[in-house]
Amino acid sequence: MMKCRGMGKAMKPIAFKAGGKVFKSHKMYDKQTGKSVTADTHAKHLALAKKGYTHTKPTKMKKGGSVKDACYHKVKSSYKVFPSAYASGAIAKCRKKKAGKK
Repeated sequence: MMKCRGMGKAMKPIAFKAGGKVFKSHKMYDKQTGKSVTADTHAKHLALAKKGYTHTKPTKMKKGGSVKDACYHKVKSSYKVFPSAYASGAIAKCRKKKAGKK
């Protein structure tokens, strides 16, 4: 007897493992390259896990961007209109003071 998921929808059979637990196909990711591979069977899942593939997609570091240091957070909390010339000047002034202390 095959079990089906969904009530009132198109019935799709569920594949069972020998232990009685359901295995759903899913993506696994290589840590170094970020390449994704679909694990269709439990055996393929175990083989990919041995090679070092994981379930979480590796995140890449952002290039460039702005520096969010203590001065940035201090000025942002004190100015109502944050991305403004006054706020930028305050950040520069704060960083200049911090540089003099080193």
